Amino acid sequence: MNADGSNLRKYDSVIVGGLEWSPDGNQITFHSSRDGNSEVFVMNADGSNKRRLTNNNADEWWPSWSLDGSQILFQSNRDGNYEIYKMNSDGTNQTRLTNNPAEDAAEPAWSPNGDKIAFSSFRDGKFEIYVMNTDGSNLKRLTRTSGHAIQPSWRPIVVSNR
Repeated sequence: MNADGSNLRKYDSVIVGGLEWSPDGNQITFHSSRDGNSEVFVMNADGSNKRRLTNNNADEWWPSWSLDGSQILFQSNRDGNYEIYKMNSDGTNQTRLTNNPAEDAAEPAWSPNGDKIAFSSFRDGKFEIYVMNTDGSNLKRLTRTSGHAIQPSWRPIVVSNR
């Protein structure tokens, strides 16, 4: 839809979530369970040409485009627990970036200059925010909260205390 709410269009009835525009605005990535388990898909901005990028018995969630549009991050439990992976934007070269018995959780986010990845992970009984290099090296914990820290973003966000 347009920013004012006009021109609302329905693209698909089985898109689950994780909708994100490519940096050039020509494609949208999303996760969907249309085939029984959640997989990562991409489609043209007009909703045409839907293509599955991942294809296995695991659940894959929360795709996130790199700034140049060449790679996509996602979360998968294909190796027994949730880890962060990246792949080329055509679905090739799927590579695990984290390797921890904890749940490396939803919505990994690229840094503004593209050299870091932030994500939340359930370690020590709660979710905290971590950051790492794009190859998975140099892992660093950023938060130490009494509650849960989730959904990292490199952009300003609005927080409600209600």
